[in-house]
Amino acid sequence: MKLQSPSDAEQGMIDTLDVDHLMADTRWQPLLDLLPDAVILVDRAGLVRHLNRAAEAAFEVLRVEAVGGSLQDFVSKSALDVHFALEAFLKGGKTAQAISDSPTGQWYSLSARTMRDWNSNNACFLIVARASDPDKSSERSPRSGGLRSVSAEEAVHTAGSSSGEFVLCDKTVQLVERGLKTLQLGSRLLLVGESGVGKTELARHLHRRSGNPARPFVHVNCGSVPDTLFESEMFGYERGSFTGALAKGKRGLVEAADGGVLFLDEVGEIPLPLQAKMLQFLEDGVLQRVGGTQLRRLRVQVISATNRELLRMVADGRFRKDLYYRLGVVALKLPPLRDCPDLIDELIDRFLDDVSRRRGSALKLDRGCRQALHDHGFPGNIRELQNVIEYLAVVCGATVRQDDVIAAIERIPCETVAAVPVTSVPRAIEFDSHEPLRASVRRYEGQLVLDAIARTGSKRKAAALLGVDIATVVRKSRQAHE
Repeated sequence: MKLQSPSDAEQGMIDTLDVDHLMADTRWQPLLDLLPDAVILVDRAGLVRHLNRAAEAAFEVLRVEAVGGSLQDFVSKSALDVHFALEAFLKGGKTAQAISDSPTGQWYSLSARTMRDWNSNNACFLIVARASDPDKSSERSPRSGGLRSVSAEEAVHTAGSSSGEFVLCDKTVQLVERGLKTLQLGSRLLLVGESGVGKTELARHLHRRSGNPARPFVHVNCGSVPDTLFESEMFGYERGSFTGALAKGKRGLVEAADGGVLFLDEVGEIPLPLQAKMLQFLEDGVLQRVGGTQLRRLRVQVISATNRELLRMVADGRFRKDLYYRLGVVALKLPPLRDCPDLIDELIDRFLDDVSRRRGSALKLDRGCRQALHDHGFPGNIRELQNVIEYLAVVCGATVRQDDVIAAIERIPCETVAAVPVTSVPRAIEFDSHEPLRASVRRYEGQLVLDAIARTGSKRKAAALLGVDIATVVRKSRQAHE
């Protein structure tokens, strides 16, 4: 069958073909949402005109935030490094391929294509990201735009050492298994624990392992959304709902998580007046936008996280009791880093690998550095340890000395410095009638030492507070864990 040349009228339309003609027919957009690959459509002016549901999950940028904005803005918000698209497309107009890693450790094969009209003029551009396994790929195309090429061996090492990857220990393996079972049953999960223990990383880990990783994962920090905007940001609004509303209305964050996971971080910060609407959505899975009458049924799995005591907030009237029980069908408490000393070395190695890759040169720890890090109680948990390593990568040369570590620890603010001496805190202990006095005293001393470490954030500071040497604190804290 021979293809006929277009008519004059058709030729005139094709000569001026741009993304507006494509966007006029929206029937193809639901089809893109069914694709497992992330697809982004960019016009000749460099504006993002559409991205499918898989792109929202892969790049961790919501469609409502990206569409209409520049590709540069999209790249700055993206979890994937796609600077090569700017270099290859907007400058050279060439096709490009690359491998890019996300903070979660997932690797993507990125490709960029130019769509042209009948006169071979650039009409619009497509960026496609496909989840890949670097270990099984035999070829790697060099990255453009200053991004270096990556071998399969290096890719596997890099993905495995990502600082965003959740680290498992004996105390967290069971938490992950229980969390996976909870999500597989469609139940809601509440993650509790101190700030910096890795609640967000655990939520992402469970999302990746519980189903298709391309499905949406919408992370909402409830404490960062202003009270006056919380309802419209979370549930969306129809056009004309209020002064300043977008002409087309706006889809909310809850709706953006349809078919995937809604992660409510700092859930204790949800304004009390709006907790009722969140409760209604959790009960029947139906959402109503602000100013709208249409009910939208969504399929959303909810994971919540908090470092606050929600039951105390319930007793104080600051959190709805019925919402607490809707969110906390299964509650998992993540242990602080001081209770998982076996994780410290592995975390140090991972963070060192990460900063070494970004520096372009290896960062090494001198003798005594690891012991100094072990002696620190890390009241800021994993996040504090990561901050210490990154600080050392900035201020130190190729090798870090023990004094550098001590200076870095003392420089970073500590949130849990003791407000009162440990000796002024009454402590009850139950004695076993069959336990010798020496063993009871040893156990009591161990509790006091652990309290001092937790309050001061450092074994060295705990030793000064208790009036003993550092070796005594290290020995008695180790005995207390045995």
